[in-house]
Amino acid sequence: MMNYLARNGFRFLEERMLWKMILRWKLICFVFLSVVSSLFLQADEFDELQLEKKYSVSICALFKNEERYLKEWIEYHKLIGVEHFYLYDNGSRDRSFEVLVPYIKEGSVTLIDWPDFCPMKDPEKPACWVLSTQLTAYENAAKYVALGDTQWLAFIDVDEYLVPVNTKTLTEVLERYDEHPGLQLTSDYFDASHIDVLPRRELLIATTELTGAPEKNIQRSVEKMIFKPELHTSVSWPPFKCNFKDNKVAPKASKAEVRINKYVNRYKGSLQFHKLKDRLHVDNRLLTEKEAGDLLEIGYEIEDQERAIIRFAPELKRRMGLQISRNG
Repeated sequence: MMNYLARNGFRFLEERMLWKMILRWKLICFVFLSVVSSLFLQADEFDELQLEKKYSVSICALFKNEERYLKEWIEYHKLIGVEHFYLYDNGSRDRSFEVLVPYIKEGSVTLIDWPDFCPMKDPEKPACWVLSTQLTAYENAAKYVALGDTQWLAFIDVDEYLVPVNTKTLTEVLERYDEHPGLQLTSDYFDASHIDVLPRRELLIATTELTGAPEKNIQRSVEKMIFKPELHTSVSWPPFKCNFKDNKVAPKASKAEVRINKYVNRYKGSLQFHKLKDRLHVDNRLLTEKEAGDLLEIGYEIEDQERAIIRFAPELKRRMGLQISRNG
């Protein structure tokens, strides 16, 4: 009997010790899993912070030999809230790089060398150059270079200026379209020179005559847009058009909110409009968009009395070092 009690007592003690060990290990595992879960939650929070973009609005542009106009173009867009520029240099032989050095050093410009990948560039047959050089630059920016850094990205040219009409910054306009993948923009064309060359100490945006668009070519047209790279899937051609995830569509912005001013005829000897046109001394604010378009279509130029971009000129002149008097 004693042997039986002793044997079973020892077994009871062994089972009790075993249960204590199991409970202890359960407690250790619980604490370990709690710590790991906490770390994962912190990691998730860290990832969310990491997903926050460095820039609100950025621009991507392919350029070549734009030494004279790059500084004004960059300073103007910085003035309206553009925070970064992804610039693809398509073989410049002027001093464009020297103009860009200060912006590269301050971190507002990312410069990418992007040579022609097409042996022949024919303006009348642009397919080779567009598909090998221009389109690939846009895709490179949207899918790789700018993807994780910027909330909004615009594809525009260096002769094009984004104009918020009733706000100080572009960001204020884009906040109204945050639920959309992008925003289509309308362009106005401006005849930038009647004397074959612009004055040296004058702003390009100070030119005010509205003109008609150059002859349209579907293979050279671009759907100008500000869009979210994270929702972008591809760029189709022709014409250039951004496509988005889940077949989302970008709405068209009203010209009363935001538009593009495109300045043609900037360089001596490269005028697109060769003959002097009749000017209409008409306040364009009194014309509907269709009425103005009809007049421009038949060859008239209209004086731009709205001058939506001119309100930025005084500060832009100061930034450019062109303001030579209090009233200048």
